[in-house]
Amino acid sequence: MRNLELVQTPPENCNLKVGDTVEWENDAGIKWQHKIIGFNYTRWYNKKYKKYVHLDSEAYWFPHNHLELKKIN
Repeated sequence: MRNLELVQTPPENCNLKVGDTVEWENDAGIKWQHKIIGFNYTRWYNKKYKKYVHLDSEAYWFPHNHLELKKIN
């Protein structure tokens, strides 16, 4: 993963961990399931939008808000 420094530590008050399968829904109402590959807190986008969770998707570099993810395993 180019220039993406992921850590194992989930956000505060979060029950998610690396390897968990989660479901998320995009703005069009389509639901996706992916595994968590890590967390990142260092980039400006992460800090501004409070999105820290990275998934094993084609857009693994795009972080998600842990409050918008539903753990399914």
